[in-house]
Amino acid sequence: MTPEQFYWNNKLSNQQYMKEIRIRSLSWMLDCFERGTIRKRTIKGLIPKIQLEELLKEMEEVERYEECGIIKSVIDKIYINEKR
Repeated sequence: MTPEQFYWNNKLSNQQYMKEIRIRSLSWMLDCFERGTIRKRTIKGLIPKIQLEELLKEMEEVERYEECGIIKSVIDKIYINEKR
């Protein structure tokens, strides 16, 4: 394997790793929102709804339904449910 091939293989795995971290942080962020330690406006400013919808579609395609539930909860509680 050449150094260039190693770089691109490693870069792709880093992108997948970052996606996994992002998915796990959504659960933590939703918990913080429910406890009142983070505001809805802050979340909306950091994570556009369109990104969550794309991530949801991608997780559905690879049949990762537990993560789909977390993403759907974030969309419902932050972007759709305007009671809070």
